[in-house]
Amino acid sequence: MVELLPSQMAVMQIYIGLFRAGEISVRPAEGLAEQVRDAVHDRGAGRWRLHLTAEQMRSVAYAFWLHQMTGSTAGARRFSRDYGLAYRPDEPAARTGTERPDRPR
Repeated sequence: MVELLPSQMAVMQIYIGLFRAGEISVRPAEGLAEQVRDAVHDRGAGRWRLHLTAEQMRSVAYAFWLHQMTGSTAGARRFSRDYGLAYRPDEPAARTGTERPDRPR
């Protein structure tokens, strides 16, 4: 189970929305949009709870990396610290999902 702060959850909602709008070409992992939509908020802990696969977690790391490119590093750092996972574009194994077939690279 993954627990995200409200600010981290907002990043995930933006990432899913950008993909749906055709603004980014990297597809979120299969089922991630549904997990974000169906997440449960734990009011006591102040966190959103999601049950994610390893592939979905890689997509989350990618979303935080994208957000980090806008200058906000807190969400990416927290996710990396809490779950030991960070997207590194310079690593050959950095794959997050499939690109949209209708979008050029």
